[in-house]
Amino acid sequence: MKTYKPNNLPFLQAQILERIYINIARAKQTTLEELSLLTDYPVQSKILSDAINSLLKKGFITNSSGGSFIFSVPEERIEFFKEVIKRNDYKHKHYSRWILDSFNNNKAQLTLFFKKQTVSELNQYGIIHKWYNYLEEFPYSLIEKKINEYRLNSDALVVDPFCGSGTTLVSANLFNLDAIGFDTNPLMAFISRVKTTWDIDLLKLKKTIINVAETFLNRVKDIDKIKFKNDFMSVMPKKEINQWLSPVLQKEVSLLKDIINQVKNEEIKNLLLVAMSKSCFDASYVSLCPGTTFYPFRDKEEFWDLFSKKTVQMYNDLKLSQEHNNFGKSKIINDTCLNAQKYVDKDSIDFIITSPPYPNDLEYTRQTRLELYLLDFVRSMEDIQQIKRTMAKGSTKLIFKESNSEQYIHNFQYVIEISNKIYQQTKDKKWGFDYPRMVREYFGDMYLCLKEIYPLLRDGSHFLLVVGDQTVKGVLIPVGDILINMAKSIGYNNCRKELFRMRRSTGHNIPLPEEIVILEKGKI
Repeated sequence: MKTYKPNNLPFLQAQILERIYINIARAKQTTLEELSLLTDYPVQSKILSDAINSLLKKGFITNSSGGSFIFSVPEERIEFFKEVIKRNDYKHKHYSRWILDSFNNNKAQLTLFFKKQTVSELNQYGIIHKWYNYLEEFPYSLIEKKINEYRLNSDALVVDPFCGSGTTLVSANLFNLDAIGFDTNPLMAFISRVKTTWDIDLLKLKKTIINVAETFLNRVKDIDKIKFKNDFMSVMPKKEINQWLSPVLQKEVSLLKDIINQVKNEEIKNLLLVAMSKSCFDASYVSLCPGTTFYPFRDKEEFWDLFSKKTVQMYNDLKLSQEHNNFGKSKIINDTCLNAQKYVDKDSIDFIITSPPYPNDLEYTRQTRLELYLLDFVRSMEDIQQIKRTMAKGSTKLIFKESNSEQYIHNFQYVIEISNKIYQQTKDKKWGFDYPRMVREYFGDMYLCLKEIYPLLRDGSHFLLVVGDQTVKGVLIPVGDILINMAKSIGYNNCRKELFRMRRSTGHNIPLPEEIVILEKGKI
C-alpha cells in the first residue's frame, strides 16, 4: 500500500485534515457545515466531499461510524496527529517567556560583538537591514562599496526609485548620506520608513516590549473567548487567510495586533507592527520558490518565538547604531518613481543605485498579500488592484486594459523583435499569450523611469541599476543591454555595464548574468 506524506497533500486536504485532528483532540465531532465554513466551499460541494474522501483513501483519517462524520486517527498516523495538535491547539501549546527574561535580566544584547563596531562592520553584518528582508535584494555591502567608489560625501543625496525594504536607504543613512526612496507598495514604503527611523527612546522601547509581552502571555490563555477589536480575520478573504495561516495563528496574530495598537508612541508602535508582520509571515504556511506556494505541514518556528527574537534584535540593533552619532535621513515616498519630478528638485540627485523589478513574471503584491491585509493597507481585492496598476509591469498579472507603456518602445526595434520571438513560442499554446505584451510594457515603464529621473540628476552624477538577464519561453532578454540603449536615446552618456554575479534560472540550466548598468549624466 502506498504511504502518502503530509507535505504532498493538496492545500484543501491539508486544511481539512488539520481541523479534523484539532477537533478529535478536543473530543469534538467535525461537521460538513464546519468544514464548509472553514474552506468557503458549499456543504454540497463535490470539491469538498472529494477532498474528504481522498483523506480517507490515503489513510490520514478513518470514518468510525460508517455513514456520519465521526472521524478517528489510524494507528500509523498517531505521531503525526500529535505533532499537528502540538503546533495548532492552544491547550497543547507552550508560549515561551524568553523575551521577558531577556529584558528583565538585561540579557538583550548581541553576544556576537564584544567591542564597539565600525559603521562598515555593522552594515556588513546586516544591522537594521535584517529587520525585514525582501525578495531579489542586493547585498548590503554593495552600497558601501559604491559609496566609496563614487566618492560620495556627506552632503550627497542618494535616491532609490524602487526602494523595496530599504537596503539602499539604510546603508546610505549609516554612512551619513541623506536618501529618498520610492515604492508603490504601501507595505514596503512603511517598512522602509520604520527601518530608517533610529532616534527611538530605548528605555521606552524596552518598557513597551515588556508590557506587550506580559499582556500577550496573560491573555493568550483565554484566546478562544476574546473578541478582537481589529477585523483582520474578517477583512482578508477567507480562502486566502486560511491558505496563509493556521486557525490558531490567525488568533495569535489578531491578539498581538490589538495589544500593539494600544501603544501610544507612534514610532515604537510601528516598529512592533513590523516585527509582528514579519514574524507572522515567517510562521505562515507560505514558501517562495520562486512563486507563492503553501505547505501547512512544513516545520516552521512558532510565531511568538519569532516575534520575541525579532523585537530583541530590533532593540539591540538600535542600541548598537545609536553608539554612532552621524547618520543621514531618509524620506520615503509611497508613489511610483514615474512621478519623481513632483517630489524631487531638478539637478539635486548625486547618486542613484537600485534594483528594479525584472521581467520575470513575479507579482510582488502576491508575496506581500498577507501583510498588506494584516497592517490595514488594503481591505479588498480592489485595493490590491489599485496598487498593481502603479507597479512596473514585470509580471503579466500587473497588466490591465488601460496599460499602455508599450507605446514608448516603438523606436527600440530589439524589444519588438524579442516580443515577436516570444509570441512565436506561445501563439499555439493556451498559456503565455500575454508574455510578449509583458516585455513591451516592462521596457516601456523602464524607459519612462529613465526619462523621468534624467533632469533630476546633477551633472556628472551616476545612475546604477542592478539587473539580470531573463529568459521567457526560451527567448533570452538581455535586460542590461536594452536599458543602455534606451538611456543613450534619452541623453545619458558613458553608458556601460559590469558583471555583478551569475545566476541560474530555476526553469533551465542556462547561466544568466546579473549586471550593474552604469549611466552617467554628462556636463553640458
